[in-house]
Amino acid sequence: MPMNRAEKVVWTEGMFLRPHHFQQSENYLLSTLREWGQSQRAYTWGFYDLEFDEALLRQGKLALSAASGCLPDGTFFAFSQPQHGPAPLDLPASVDRSKVVLAIPARRNGREAVAFQESQDSLARYLAWEAEVEDDNAQAVGSATVQFGKLRLRLMLEQDLTAEWTAMGVAQVIEKRSDNHIRLDSDYIPPMLTLNSSRPLQNMFNDLHGLIQQRSQQLSQRAPGTGRFNSADMVDFMLLALLNRQLGLHTHLQHLPLLHPETLYSHWLQLAAELSTWTPARAPDGLPLYDHDDLHSCFSRLSLLLRQGLSQVMEESAIQLPLIQRSHGLNVATVPESSMVHEFGFVLAVKASVPADTLKTHFPAQMKVAPVSKIRDLVQLQLPGLALRAMPGAPPQIPWHAGYSYFELDKNSELWKEMERSGAFALHLAGEFPGLNMEFWAIRSQSES
Repeated sequence: MPMNRAEKVVWTEGMFLRPHHFQQSENYLLSTLREWGQSQRAYTWGFYDLEFDEALLRQGKLALSAASGCLPDGTFFAFSQPQHGPAPLDLPASVDRSKVVLAIPARRNGREAVAFQESQDSLARYLAWEAEVEDDNAQAVGSATVQFGKLRLRLMLEQDLTAEWTAMGVAQVIEKRSDNHIRLDSDYIPPMLTLNSSRPLQNMFNDLHGLIQQRSQQLSQRAPGTGRFNSADMVDFMLLALLNRQLGLHTHLQHLPLLHPETLYSHWLQLAAELSTWTPARAPDGLPLYDHDDLHSCFSRLSLLLRQGLSQVMEESAIQLPLIQRSHGLNVATVPESSMVHEFGFVLAVKASVPADTLKTHFPAQMKVAPVSKIRDLVQLQLPGLALRAMPGAPPQIPWHAGYSYFELDKNSELWKEMERSGAFALHLAGEFPGLNMEFWAIRSQSES
């Protein structure tokens, strides 16, 4: 009666040994080893190495020059010469957009495990072959003929698989051209056990590492020196700490001899979730799930989220616009991009040698802000410009300075529509304020930040 699972063989003195004892003992050891390995981490199948025979691709066949790895049922395989691997797969003309898999007959109780001659219909997992081997002992007794079992690996189209096979993806075929040349999908990434053997995954890793490094340097350069920080500076420091921590982690991962894709994915997923803190939603949304059988899809989506997150958090929340003096009492501030007039708010920081209450009361009445094209008419006709509203303190996005008062431009004005077409502010001050210093700031609206 066939057994349903591998059991430990009991060895006793004087027992009559048969091949069955060794077979069952080996089954038990291999089963224990597989179960132990699968309990160590998730996604324990995939390739360590994978190399295609480029010459045969030009002849309409797909073949592996070398490969090593572990199949989903825990079967380990390795070969460094084409003759030791599966036979080349002759691809039909109708192979467009098909996946090729590496397969082996599934392990079944009661099924023969070893075939002694090759048969296309056989579902034995091994093919017996003989070789002369030497005695490893110091007192060698010469060579002997030993039978070995070679894994009956097979390259197949995924559409031809049945429940009798265990398999994993090898390549995605785009087309077989009229000259028989096989074109493979360069974006397809088969299940991998290490990042080191996948050029597409390595490129994604290196690109993101470089982007994090660049963003860290940019944040370091725009961070203020010693002194008082505003809340925007503290947000930047928090982000800088996050990016520097990731740089340290990436540097370590870069030098690991083996880096499982899922390990990198889990770190990237955490980074994407943390970066979402700097988005308007303040929480992660739509994070892609890890898919060991479709690494390109999940890694590409996550990489895109990370790039978007890193780009978004690097948008400066406030930009100081230089004030260029054109004539006595007239200054002009040019907006770098016309869209900023709509997307940003604008604040004028003012300091003068007068009491703060006097400045807040009289300055808005004597300062006229308008599009450059309108300022002359407004001054001559004594018409109002864009209204200035005194603010209780410095906006959190810009540096705080002692003695400054802050005025916000009112965007709810008919004149603002012309301002959106102008792209340059004109600021005309009619009165005299001794010791006057002014800073003009564009502040990103909360809906845009």
